[in-house]
Amino acid sequence: MPRSACAAGAGSPSASVTWKADSVREVLRGTGFLLHVPGLMALLSLPIAGWAGEWWGAWGLALTAAVALISGQLLVWTTRGTDRLYRYQSMLIAGISWLLIAIIGAIPVFVSAHLAPLPTESVLQPFRQPSHAFFESVSGFTSTGLTVVAAASELPHHIQWWRSFSQWIGGIGVILLLLAVVPAERGAINLYFSEARDEKILPTVKSTVQTIWAIYLGYTLGAIALLWIVGEPPWRAVNHGMTAIATGGFTITDDSLMSAPQAVQLAYVPIMLAGAVSFLIHYRLIVERVSPRSLWQLVEVRVLVWVLLGGGLLLWGQRWLTVGGSDTLISSVMVWVSAMTSAGFAAADLSSWGDAALLLVLTAVLMGGMAGSTSGGVKLLRVGLLLKDLVGQLRSLRATPHEVVVLRYDGAHITPAQMASLGHTALRLVGIFMLLWLLGVFIMLHWLPADTRLAHVFFDTASALFNSGLDTGVVGPDLNAGAAVVLSILMLLGRLEVFPLLLLAAFFMGRR
Repeated sequence: MPRSACAAGAGSPSASVTWKADSVREVLRGTGFLLHVPGLMALLSLPIAGWAGEWWGAWGLALTAAVALISGQLLVWTTRGTDRLYRYQSMLIAGISWLLIAIIGAIPVFVSAHLAPLPTESVLQPFRQPSHAFFESVSGFTSTGLTVVAAASELPHHIQWWRSFSQWIGGIGVILLLLAVVPAERGAINLYFSEARDEKILPTVKSTVQTIWAIYLGYTLGAIALLWIVGEPPWRAVNHGMTAIATGGFTITDDSLMSAPQAVQLAYVPIMLAGAVSFLIHYRLIVERVSPRSLWQLVEVRVLVWVLLGGGLLLWGQRWLTVGGSDTLISSVMVWVSAMTSAGFAAADLSSWGDAALLLVLTAVLMGGMAGSTSGGVKLLRVGLLLKDLVGQLRSLRATPHEVVVLRYDGAHITPAQMASLGHTALRLVGIFMLLWLLGVFIMLHWLPADTRLAHVFFDTASALFNSGLDTGVVGPDLNAGAAVVLSILMLLGRLEVFPLLLLAAFFMGRR
């Protein structure tokens, strides 16, 4: 909460009560606006059920639309008041909205699982459990890609579409969708940043959001066209094009990309990389037409290139020495790019890989893509900050007492002290992520079978927290309900980068 708001309520209980009432009102109002998103998504998805002849599936979509739109509009109508949003309120809106949207997003798969005719009922059986329906919804909207479905190719078309659509919207962010279509209000900037975003492209939030959406739509159409050109069937090209640019990883095939021809697999690489690059970089290249060489001065760009090339070669070398074979290059490149971009497409069965190879892939999962992109992980920006901070500390230790140490960061000169401040901020968030990861592993070990490999538990838990989607077989139709809930919470924490959900928990515990 801003200092001014604290000061206003510090001396007077009535002022504090008023602030709390206004705060709750604005949080509920913002949440009401955002609940329209899954409602509109469900309405737009109804024609898919009709086109596929799956009219029984329309009930779940219609119920989703009714629940989301009615509850959302009631919240908007009953909470009229000031339009001013503090950063604290925006964080609460993000936390509550993402949780409720994930719950509402589970309605179509849950209802369809109970209404499906006999030939389709078996593949939807996991979704009869509320925990598994919620898990699939969270995995979709957080663009993670973990799934409890064993045979995605047998899913009804409207469920295939709903999974892909949720990842496509979730990849760019439900708040970003709202800000693109509603009138700008005071506090929009705080709402924009509450969804784990770090920078604006243009002076205003609305212009920034609309620019991001234009770029996103353009790349989505390009991705669909590319996949269709290389031989993917139209329906698969549409679904996979949406989930690839969102770096989500949901597929409508049973084995992800493992059985796809190598030429088709390679076509996914530029799409995944485009999704992992900051929208600011896309804007500068497409609109401002800057030279790609001029972007090399950006630390995050250099980290991306070196991690992509160095890590990919290292993984290929490890696989070649271990198993050999001419196909290790393509599969290694695909797995590395998929892990680094958080896309989650599997070109190999990771459950059969050794611990050394999994450890290499895990490093890519942890790092993720660029800040301001659709990918997960701790972000390459923070990795670059930590490396630069380390360089600054080493140079300071080697410097003479009268020597002035100056570092270059993104083309600017800064002191080691300034670099340390940035590095410590990044380190705090990375430390929180590591603690959550270890806590998640500890809890998961109590829910999983005793013979589950520890390396697999570490990997799949990290895949959930860092929104990767790659898995080693821990996640599946037989996943324990408790484990499904734990992984769902981790996916939400990772997508919002922890703080909105922590603030939400503190809010309900009565701590301001």
